[in-house]
Amino acid sequence: MLYAWATFGAHVSYAPLLALLLPRRIIAVAPDRAAAITSVVVLVGAITASLAHIMAGRFSDGWRRRHGNRRVPIAVGLGLTMAALTGLGLAQQVPALVVGLVAFQIALNLMFAPLGALLVDHFADHAKGRVAALANLAIPLAGLGTGVAALAFPRDSAVPFVAVAGLVGLSVLPLIVVWPFAAAAMPASPSQPALSAPSRPQISGPSIVADLARIGLARLLMQCGASFVVTYFYLFIVRHPDRAGVLPGHSVDVLFGRLVLVTTLAVLVVTVLAGRWSDHHRRRRAPMMASALVAGLALCALQAGSGWLMLAGYGLFQVGLIAYLALDAALVAQALHNHPRPGEMLGYMNLANTLPSIVVPGLVLAVAGATAESLWAPGFAGAAACCVLAALLISRIRTVV
Repeated sequence: MLYAWATFGAHVSYAPLLALLLPRRIIAVAPDRAAAITSVVVLVGAITASLAHIMAGRFSDGWRRRHGNRRVPIAVGLGLTMAALTGLGLAQQVPALVVGLVAFQIALNLMFAPLGALLVDHFADHAKGRVAALANLAIPLAGLGTGVAALAFPRDSAVPFVAVAGLVGLSVLPLIVVWPFAAAAMPASPSQPALSAPSRPQISGPSIVADLARIGLARLLMQCGASFVVTYFYLFIVRHPDRAGVLPGHSVDVLFGRLVLVTTLAVLVVTVLAGRWSDHHRRRRAPMMASALVAGLALCALQAGSGWLMLAGYGLFQVGLIAYLALDAALVAQALHNHPRPGEMLGYMNLANTLPSIVVPGLVLAVAGATAESLWAPGFAGAAACCVLAALLISRIRTVV
């Protein structure tokens, strides 16, 4: 539970920021160029995150080899993340927002990379699905934080940035103080196995390399769809409140907050059940494929519908996405068991999470420029196609069930 709570802190540090606080600040300072500036800011932040996660993972691996744990990298990253969030809350110009987001991404990944490696260090393979499901509940719960922020702080100000920073500190600090970091570094005795899984033969050869490539590409495609929806859905309903069923004079933020709250409840249940099912049946491919297809169909409903149908499409997409990512995290952690540099390897795998935030805003800038209206239909259709292609890739995996 400490691990899941700390992972929530890592996710809540960026989810309200990227989905609500940063787009809203950009709308406040540059309303006529909001879509283009949001794309540039997210693009720069994603490039920074891609490099920072790899370097932070390598740094935490080295620190663990020298000191037997990952406590200090997580603690330093936490302090810097809180400071960067506070600085973003005070930024009132576009250049300051770009610099602040770069600093935030460096700080966040210094904390996030070693947190991810704890799943490899400390948990047995037969429990990784449940633990990954619990940890990935942090994503919808962080989305819940976005909804709470939208309802509690319906106008742009520095206060929600500082509130998020405080919540991050409260979430991660207990793990830093009491987590048994040294347990995974201690050799296991015959009567008392270590927390990590017992040694098992490693799958190698061209087949597993090809399957790992498929897993990484499938995650990349899912995250491409997620990047578009998360980055631009709020802007979409701001531009088209009538499509979302917002009456004249009513707040879009209130509707968005309620939507996130309802979606979170569904995601919590489905993700836990998916993780437990995959551990019990030792199968991850089937629920991953189902989750990807559900997400794709949901985006079709979002694009074609209006009112409650459109909002339900957004919610169902989030359910499919988070369930998929939870199972994907368990699969990757299982593959990296006993690897000498899990933190660094997770950094490379994390490129599948960050590259979409480079590719998608870049495509939006190239296709739509500063005109937001031309990006909605191809964007949502492309996101749905990415989900379907991800399911097809997972179906091609042969070395893992």
